Amino acid sequence: MSPSSPGHRRERLNAQLRQELAVALAQDVKDPRLNLVSVLEVDCAPDLSVALVRVSSLGDDAERRRTLAALKGMTGYLRHLLGDRLENLRRVPRLDFRLDDSIVRGTRVNQLLTSLAADPGAGSDD
Repeated sequence: MSPSSPGHRRERLNAQLRQELAVALAQDVKDPRLNLVSVLEVDCAPDLSVALVRVSSLGDDAERRRTLAALKGMTGYLRHLLGDRLENLRRVPRLDFRLDDSIVRGTRVNQLLTSLAADPGAGSDD
């Protein structure tokens, strides 16, 4: 893939959007409903009209749902911030936030493995 190919441009834009969203959420957004949000991945559609933003948040299911609702409610503000920061972009993609529970699942697996290591006989059928 050449440096100026559409795929490469999309990859660069995904990385820029991920970085700028992470900074905006950490520094510019002061919303108590946001409970330690991490931007894990941004994936723009081929036509750059929509960006799927996968985020992770700490807390129980209800807290994570509130976080997602807050993010969805501030998409206009975040798009405005991105437009100011990414001057090379003619049109900021619509942001579609989705919760990614891979970190929560990974933490749970680690807890299970730790408990099995502490009690090696717990996993056997003997």
